[in-house]
Amino acid sequence: MEKIGYRTLVLRYELSRLPPEVVSRIPELLLVQEEFRQWVSLWLRDPKKTPRPAENPLKYFVMEFLHAGALKWLVGVKKSGVEVQKAKMPLFFSAQLRLSNERDVSRGVFVDLTEKLIRIRRWSGRRGNTIVLPISEGAVRWILERVSEGGRLVLTAVWVGRSRRRRTAKLYVALVFRREVAAMQPKRLLVVDLNALHNGLVWAVVEGERMLKKGVLRPDISKVLHLQKIASRLDKLCAEDDRVCGEAVAVKSRIWRLLKTWEEKAVKELILTARKQKAAIVVDVPNDNSVRELKEGSYASKKKIFLNFGRLRRRLKEAAAWHGIPYYEKRLYSTLCPKCGGKMKELPSRRVRCICGFEAYRDEVPVFWATKLYPQLISFSSPFQQRGETLHI
Repeated sequence: MEKIGYRTLVLRYELSRLPPEVVSRIPELLLVQEEFRQWVSLWLRDPKKTPRPAENPLKYFVMEFLHAGALKWLVGVKKSGVEVQKAKMPLFFSAQLRLSNERDVSRGVFVDLTEKLIRIRRWSGRRGNTIVLPISEGAVRWILERVSEGGRLVLTAVWVGRSRRRRTAKLYVALVFRREVAAMQPKRLLVVDLNALHNGLVWAVVEGERMLKKGVLRPDISKVLHLQKIASRLDKLCAEDDRVCGEAVAVKSRIWRLLKTWEEKAVKELILTARKQKAAIVVDVPNDNSVRELKEGSYASKKKIFLNFGRLRRRLKEAAAWHGIPYYEKRLYSTLCPKCGGKMKELPSRRVRCICGFEAYRDEVPVFWATKLYPQLISFSSPFQQRGETLHI
């Protein structure tokens, strides 16, 4: 049974660092982006009664949007900054990837790895109005990895928006790769307890009632906390001296990159384990409202950054689909006893104990629940049963 997997590389270009010939085109690009957003908003309300544009460039973007089934793609990357609202609605382009000497077939976006450049065309409806952007070495490596795995570039989205962290204006280019992969027929389960990252990302491979392998993945907690202290001190100085503000932003960016790098490594390790063990991935995800209450409540402010695991969750889900690994989310309990179902008492050092005698680390309790529910979980993980939905038992 074949499955379709997607991987998306989002390239970010700060407008302040782009050459003048590119920056001069941004106002017109924003106008086109807004016109397209307005059309999509009308189309979403009533697809049948919304007329299609007769002139380029809007005609071209609508054709690519409908042809690519972009709404389905939007669902997957919405939280990465692509939304049908305000000025963030992306413009969709056909795309071509040149690896060596392939002929240019005049697609909307031309990704040329031989020159390490991206050429964005057809956005204005006029010839010769091309936006040229560089591609970093890291992006080239990422693209070549996807190609080596059988992926092909099928869609590109371009939009102008603001960074969530720094609120700086940026030009975004999202390269979407697609591949067909044989769906795994799992023999085991890889259970992942997604929790506050400073407590560790607990995982275990289970088969029936047996726990075959387990581990804990953690970012560099001490380094993140140290950088947060520096950023906090610089933020206070920033109120008195504007020259310090740039240093504060740089330190915060360093924290973000540190966590991002760790997330990428953690996802790679989990995917590798799932493939080696032929295991479906079952993720225990906390309730969104509970996480929101912690962020807005009295949770230690220096540790609130470790509650931001949404990006890790999306990366793992996307990578699982790319490799044909069944993935689904199941709310597994950490405070209810997997033996008798009773409420357990919390002990020091994140341990819990039940009156029936069961005792374990709190973050490992979901794994015991997975062994108890193993027959239902493994049957649901069959590629002929699994449809990507959240499992409710």
